[in-house]
Amino acid sequence: MSARNQTGNQTGNQACPHLSSAWWMVAVLFGLYVLSWVDRLIVSMLVTPIKAHLLLSDVQISMITSTSFAIFYAVFGLPLGWASDRFSRRWIIFGGVVIWGIATTACGFAQSYEALLIGRIFVGVGEAALLPAAYSLIADAFPTHLLTRATSTFQMAGKVGSATAFALGGAAIAFATAHSGVQIPFHGPAQPWQLVMMMVGVPGILFALLLFTFPDPGRRRLPGTGPASGSDEIRAFISSHWRLLALMLVGTSCLAMCGYSMTNWVPAYIERHFGWKPVQYGLALSLMNIVSAVSLVVNGWIVDRLFSRGMKDAHLRFYGWLILCLLPVVGYMFFATNVYVFLACYCVAQFITVPFMVYVSSVMGLIAPATIRARMLSFFLFVFTILGLGAGPAIVAALTEYVFHDEGALGQSLGLVVTVCSVIALISFRMALRYLAPAISSRKDV
Repeated sequence: MSARNQTGNQTGNQACPHLSSAWWMVAVLFGLYVLSWVDRLIVSMLVTPIKAHLLLSDVQISMITSTSFAIFYAVFGLPLGWASDRFSRRWIIFGGVVIWGIATTACGFAQSYEALLIGRIFVGVGEAALLPAAYSLIADAFPTHLLTRATSTFQMAGKVGSATAFALGGAAIAFATAHSGVQIPFHGPAQPWQLVMMMVGVPGILFALLLFTFPDPGRRRLPGTGPASGSDEIRAFISSHWRLLALMLVGTSCLAMCGYSMTNWVPAYIERHFGWKPVQYGLALSLMNIVSAVSLVVNGWIVDRLFSRGMKDAHLRFYGWLILCLLPVVGYMFFATNVYVFLACYCVAQFITVPFMVYVSSVMGLIAPATIRARMLSFFLFVFTILGLGAGPAIVAALTEYVFHDEGALGQSLGLVVTVCSVIALISFRMALRYLAPAISSRKDV
């Protein structure tokens, strides 16, 4: 490493921490992301008992499973992204984990729709701390030729978390059902779904202590950039790249709508359409999520290879190829009459609905100054969380309830949302290609 690069704020790819330490950091962040998805998704397996106990409609369920969570997750992500650009990212993540762990446990004490809704709101507030700070840490810890691989490994946690939620969720529901009515202090007799929420809330708080077992990688600046200049620097960056950012926002938001709609409603769809119970479909969905998680690392390896060979727009070009190839599977999925065929299609569909944050964070790591990177990522999270997690599952519920007027038409609603959004995402990413390569080529260190 040349001496001229060892001055002041680190630049380019120099002074990265030892890779073993960087990968250990990814492992810790991975574990926390897994736990966040367990806390987030377990409620989707509890739709039927919650509806029966609290006498809720599909629209109210969508508010609990997605919309309320999404709104506060997105809104609080903005100030937490700002904080991640200025303060200790490890402490920000730690505080968020404590909040979401307590809130998930509190959901198990809920005796009304309003109480459960408030608990889910605070789960969203706590989880908003993780991604902007985590992606910022990873971007500062790895050289550019390993960045997509590192971010895709971290993003695998979303699917591993889904797999864990579905696999352990089925077992937890069976265990809780066998202990229905057990007396809980300050609560009284507990319903099985309440016991499940209590069981999944606590582990994250203990696991969060591992955040202090790796060093902070520091913040690297792009060559030629000066100290942080707040809103001026953000305005300058957006002014230079607004077309690329807008098209990426459209594409990622549409894929978020696909992914979150399926994540929130596929368990209920399997129950209604195929008659399977959580203990049956839990393991199957878990296996599907593990396969899609492995695909993330494979995709990340391919993109890094293409990028290192000179394809500067590899991130969105490869993603476009992936969507185009798998679009027929997405279109057919909810017409499948055999549950195993449906599960196979669902697994394949996740190859395109899962990795959007990998590509967004990798592109931001390549083109955005370190002093605004977490804020830019939090803005993307804000938009596609509101539209994806907030609107996507709610649109599915509204189509089912107000357009088709039949709970049995849930598959039609899901199919419509997923297919249309996938097509829009493909168009957006193809249009963005003309702007991505020049934006990356303008970087002096890439």
